[in-house]
Amino acid sequence: MSHAAIATAPSSARRWIACVVLLAGAFLPPADFFIVNVSLSSIHEALHATPAQLQLVISGYGVGYAVFLVTGGRLGDLYGRRRMFLLGMAGFTLTNMLCGVATSASALVIARVVQGITASLLVPQVLGAMPTLFDNERGLSRAMSAYGIMMGLAAAAGQFGGGALVAWSPWDLGWRGVFLLKLPVCLAVFAAAWFVVPETSTSRRARLDGGGIVLLSAMLACLILPLVEGRQLHWPPWTIAGLACAPVLLAAFLVWEARFARRGGMPLLDPALLRIPSFRRGAAVATLFYFTTPFYLLFGLYEQEGRGTDPLFTGLAFLPYGIGLFVGSMGSAPLPASLRPRLLTIGMVIQVAGYAAIGLGVANGLPPWQVTLAVFIAGFGQGIALPRLYNVALGRVPPDKGGVAAGVINSLMQIGSAIGVAAIGSLFFAVLGGAHGEPAYAHAFGAAMIAVVAALALAMLATMLRD
Repeated sequence: MSHAAIATAPSSARRWIACVVLLAGAFLPPADFFIVNVSLSSIHEALHATPAQLQLVISGYGVGYAVFLVTGGRLGDLYGRRRMFLLGMAGFTLTNMLCGVATSASALVIARVVQGITASLLVPQVLGAMPTLFDNERGLSRAMSAYGIMMGLAAAAGQFGGGALVAWSPWDLGWRGVFLLKLPVCLAVFAAAWFVVPETSTSRRARLDGGGIVLLSAMLACLILPLVEGRQLHWPPWTIAGLACAPVLLAAFLVWEARFARRGGMPLLDPALLRIPSFRRGAAVATLFYFTTPFYLLFGLYEQEGRGTDPLFTGLAFLPYGIGLFVGSMGSAPLPASLRPRLLTIGMVIQVAGYAAIGLGVANGLPPWQVTLAVFIAGFGQGIALPRLYNVALGRVPPDKGGVAAGVINSLMQIGSAIGVAAIGSLFFAVLGGAHGEPAYAHAFGAAMIAVVAALALAMLATMLRD
């Protein structure tokens, strides 16, 4: 179905059916992150995974997603969003199966990286299709609100679902169930998308930024792999060399992007975007925003390894975060327009307070209900801040660069997530050393949360700057 056909359709029924199917597809990648997180302890036991491999199960997925997210959006523009959504959905389904049948930690890490790449094909098509499916402000606003609510549901359902599947272990699948039992859902979304999702992109020819993809990938590898492996290997020369090469590769990437744009190409990062003050501020906040990701990894390890809780209880411990995120998104939507410009800062302040309270509560052995309340507060703050972050970053971006800018912001979030897991995860394991028991895990978790709160506080201060 062409753009013109959508615009002239007599009924909005098919648009909303297509929207629901697209949202179902976009629901799966974030839910997959949360659902895998609470399974890490079981993966550690079953596959004898090292701490670095456990980090890569999370950060490898994030890196694969982040590096190719903008490229996925470009491919949708060039070859059709429907086609790329279906291709991404098929790849995501296949890699879920490969993760579920992995026989070693290395095989699981490789499958997770590829899974992140397939997610990068899938997700950009959802946001890219919305303005075409809904060509009026009211319909588009409702669709984007539904997208935000979906993110909250993914967090809540993923955390609890992962714990429940590992604990109940249908057909004795154990941790493999968190991958294999999603296959029917993935296949159902693929089939529905095949029949009801129309094509929403216009065909246009442009050269892909292959050089930018290579340079950015190399820069991330030089940064993240040493951070993940360095401590465990006692910082051999290659880790120091990799960290030294990272800023050089970043500079080369920025020079390449500028030259590529001058030659009329479609760069991975459009240099013109960096000249927009609100976008630069939003990009800085976005990168630091997902430094909260180590919380999910480390809180799960504290609950299971430190306190000895089972995966189901761990999933329940995360549930207040997802509920808070959902309530924050829903509760802030109807607030008056005069308050909306300040919602990003307000949400960030609440988030910082929540994460600080979690770290202090765990480190000082406060009652579980107080930690649970702090977890809810942190999620509530993120639910308020996240929708506003996109508005701040993209509000002054020209319409013809809106899709590129959204892809860059999403990429920076995922890059921040991967770096945060690598760096703060390494800090956690360094403080933990070879110790065991709840006090040791609580102390290491508290130290890691200081780093998380520091990154969030910097992001909060950045939201207070004026253009």
